[in-house]
Amino acid sequence: MRPITVSSIQSLESIKAGHVYYLFEDRDVYLDHLITFAKTGVNTGENVLIIESMKNISKIYAELNKHFNEEQKSNIRVVNNFDYYFASGDFNTKAMLAHFAKDVILFNRVNSTIRTWANVEWASDDPDADKLKIYEATIDDFVLNENMVSVCAYSSTSVTPTLDTILKKVHYYQMTDHSFTVSNLYKKP
Repeated sequence: MRPITVSSIQSLESIKAGHVYYLFEDRDVYLDHLITFAKTGVNTGENVLIIESMKNISKIYAELNKHFNEEQKSNIRVVNNFDYYFASGDFNTKAMLAHFAKDVILFNRVNSTIRTWANVEWASDDPDADKLKIYEATIDDFVLNENMVSVCAYSSTSVTPTLDTILKKVHYYQMTDHSFTVSNLYKKP
């Protein structure tokens, strides 16, 4: 039996905690979802950490400037995903997790909750599926322990069917540009 799908943005706004796998196709819809995600966080008093591709950062800053005042923007931090996924070699899981934990702790100094959005990329044409699974399973543990919302966004052009299945197994929620469901493949490792 297939899960019932609902509006991706409506469901993403309503969850208070969880690990979301977002497989996107349309960059404009992606950006709309990201901004709505940030608005929801700011409106509920959360800090928002956005880990984004350098090619999208200027667009994101332009959108943030349109939708948020200076005080609200102080609750949003945008970092280059290169620092996470490439700086210590292509998809070095240990380095990525250390960087993520450091950013979350530094950004979350005032005992406020945090939500994260990450555009996950890699340099190689054939990413290591085992490394990706270990990384995402560890992030899943972190998200559950911290009781936070974390979206891991992947471009549909870079995800093979094998990777798609792996990602559905390590994220409780799955989302596309137009749907949001609980993953029927999720298994807590």
